[in-house]
Amino acid sequence: MIKRTWSSSVHPFSDDCKRDPGIAHCLGEGRIRFALTAAACLFALVIVLKNILNVPESRFLPDILIYIGVYTGFSLMYPVAIHERHSRTINNPVLWSALIVLLTLVIIVFYALRIAE
Repeated sequence: MIKRTWSSSVHPFSDDCKRDPGIAHCLGEGRIRFALTAAACLFALVIVLKNILNVPESRFLPDILIYIGVYTGFSLMYPVAIHERHSRTINNPVLWSALIVLLTLVIIVFYALRIAE
């Protein structure tokens, strides 16, 4: 027997989504929003490092592979953390999205300061 792994309120193509067609309602419990935020931040990081700060390619490629791993780790930790149900704060997708945005800004500032030297 196949066990259903999502509830109708989480699945993006549920009947609730058809009744309330707003995109925010159809994105589940923040998992998709968090993944999209992480992807957008990684994309912005690549654009800023490559085109605005002009980081040399010899340094850019190894570093961006590390950052892809870090962002993937955050993306994989988020579902684990929300299933643990520690507290409402830890389960909040806005907190996780803010951490990703903050991480991206810290990386950009780090490169900007190193280039300024």
